[in-house]
Amino acid sequence: MPSRTGTAHVVTTKRVYKDKVYCTHLLRRSYREDGKVKNETLGNLSHLPDALIDIIRRSCG
Repeated sequence: MPSRTGTAHVVTTKRVYKDKVYCTHLLRRSYREDGKVKNETLGNLSHLPDALIDIIRRSCG
């Protein structure tokens, strides 16, 4: 397991299924392992209000 260094960022993914759009907001960080870029999910923010997710997004980056 890599050490927890590096900055966190919010990733938003959108998926369409049966004419409905599903949004997922994840708090992630990127790191390198054996020369390859990998991502570690630190938390799922999808249950939070959009205004709070925007505040977290602005504070991370």
